[in-house]
Amino acid sequence: MLIIDGVKYKPWTPKDEEKEFHPMVRNCSKEIFGENSLYFDVKHVLKTASGIGSIPDAYVINLSKPFEWYVIENELASHPVYDHIVKQLTKFINGIANQNTKNQVLDMLYDEINKDNVLKATIQKLIDSTDIYRALSKLLSTAPRIVIIIDEKTSDVEEACQVLKYETDIVEFKTFVREGAENIRAHLFEPLRAAEKPKLGGKREVRRPEYYGSWEKKLAWVDENVRDIVEELTSRMARLGEITHKTSGPDYIFCKGKPSTRSRFAGLFLTKQALKVRIRTDPATFKDPEKWTGEKIYHWFFRTGQEKEFKIASKDQIDYAMALIKQSHALAE
Repeated sequence: MLIIDGVKYKPWTPKDEEKEFHPMVRNCSKEIFGENSLYFDVKHVLKTASGIGSIPDAYVINLSKPFEWYVIENELASHPVYDHIVKQLTKFINGIANQNTKNQVLDMLYDEINKDNVLKATIQKLIDSTDIYRALSKLLSTAPRIVIIIDEKTSDVEEACQVLKYETDIVEFKTFVREGAENIRAHLFEPLRAAEKPKLGGKREVRRPEYYGSWEKKLAWVDENVRDIVEELTSRMARLGEITHKTSGPDYIFCKGKPSTRSRFAGLFLTKQALKVRIRTDPATFKDPEKWTGEKIYHWFFRTGQEKEFKIASKDQIDYAMALIKQSHALAE
């Protein structure tokens, strides 16, 4: 509950990301990114060198010193954000590395600015120059900030961002509606702070948790109970047959025979108080009578097919966990 001058507001969650959430973010963009920021919600594909494309929700340029630019992803926490964030933002990051793509973004922003004479004049005043194209070119030669704006900052979102090899900012954007007048809304969020200016053509220093990037470091960081679970579970999984297992950054991957995305049957992901396990499933045959995996379906780790995920917080749960994992093992090639 939020009370403003005695008036009550209750939490409200948008149902439609495109029609409800995006416009609210756009309307509050100057409060989020700064008074001298400009929000462009034009859809432009960022493509990797191999041609794989992804479309950010928006681009923002901030013309308060130090000048910055941002690639924006607006999300609702009710969506499968872990999969979407990792897949979408990985494409963003790879696309940004493509100079041809940067040039296309530059031309797109310049064209948008030239459509509005008032906007054009405002920018010329802020940059103290009439050469907007040159100023944009210099700005886009620096590394952008990747910003996720989401209605609820969950542990899944934070863990998804830790998988990325690029610093990502998360802005929690909560909405409240007035009791008796739900068309009147209030928003709660923390404005994005300015970051240290990246060197021209370089990347900003990435500040990560001490355990980031290494399975061993993260295993040392988790609770002792989780380490015991990992030891017991991996030992039992290794006895399933001809198994290949390896660490991949902060994750652990199990394969049936020769390593490939088709032979993967389990991925282990550490959290502070529990172990998350991702498995491959066939909806026609998958059995989970205790409903550990719930209704949520994932589509990232195995590249194809349906994926399910569950958590183990006690060694007493390992027997049932193995029953689920064995079904995935049987599907792997």
